Amino acid sequence: MDYVAPARSIRIEQASLEDLETLYELERICFGRNAYSKQFLRLLLVDPSSIPLKAVTEKGELVGSAIGRVEKIGSQVVGHVYTLDVRPDFRRRGVGAALLKSLENEFRKLGCERAILEVAVDNEPAIRLYKLLGYTFTSRLRDYYGRGRDAYRAEKNL
Repeated sequence: MDYVAPARSIRIEQASLEDLETLYELERICFGRNAYSKQFLRLLLVDPSSIPLKAVTEKGELVGSAIGRVEKIGSQVVGHVYTLDVRPDFRRRGVGAALLKSLENEFRKLGCERAILEVAVDNEPAIRLYKLLGYTFTSRLRDYYGRGRDAYRAEKNL
C-alpha cells in the first residue's frame, strides 16, 4: 500500500479493527450526527469485501480514512466508497485525494469497472474534490440521509 500523499510525510496504509476507536472518532468529527455508527464501521472493517484505508503522519497519528467495498450491481463489479474522512486541520492538503486514489487503485486490482459514492448535496468541498478526480454526478437521492437531507450519486469509470 504505502502510497505517499502530496501532504508531506503522510502515508496511506491498510486500516484494521485495531483502528476502530480512532476511525469512529474521526467519523464523528467529520459528519457529526450523520456519522456512521461504531457498529457499522466495525462491520465494514471485518467485511472481507471492504477496503479500509487510513492516512497517518510519520508519528503514526491518524489524520484521514476511507472505506470502500467491492459490490456486484447487476452484472458489474463496482467499488462503492462508503466514507472519506479527513481531520479538519489536514484538509486541502491532498490527503482526501490520496485516500480516494488509493481506494480506486485497490478497486481496479479487484476487478471493479467503476466506483460509486454518495455525497450530501450541501457538501461543497467534497463535491469539488470528486469532480476534480473525474466523478460524474448521475442522480439526486431524495432524503438519502433522512431529515430531508438529499445526496448526489456520483460515478467514475475505472
